[in-house]
Amino acid sequence: MPPLGRAALLIVGDVTALTAFAVAGRRTHDEAVGLAAVAGIIETALPFVAAWLVAALVLNATATDRTATLRGMVVRTSVAWIAAFPLVALFRGLLLGRASPWTFYVVTFVVAFLMLLGWRVLFLLAERRLTGRPATQR
Repeated sequence: MPPLGRAALLIVGDVTALTAFAVAGRRTHDEAVGLAAVAGIIETALPFVAAWLVAALVLNATATDRTATLRGMVVRTSVAWIAAFPLVALFRGLLLGRASPWTFYVVTFVVAFLMLLGWRVLFLLAERRLTGRPATQR
């Protein structure tokens, strides 16, 4: 797969995973999640998606040479998420006009990260299956 196509697929999947996280969070807090709630879902997901895109692009979290192995994918995703999360807090605070309780940040850091990493590991495993190479090789 050409590097640009691979990067685009990763970004689309990343945005989807973070949007699914926003939907799950809204559902957990009994907020609307159907078609009528698209604006609310976008508003909820926007700080996560924007912060992730900044960090992922700056830190090359889509680069084939850095994410072609399972270890590389886990490390690069972890580093980029750690870098993104302060931006999530900043963007969300600006959007809401207030900070959230620290418990919100702990839970969202872990759950969103697991959803993002889970998607990316599945992507890598599917990519490896299609190419016939194990996820531990380039």
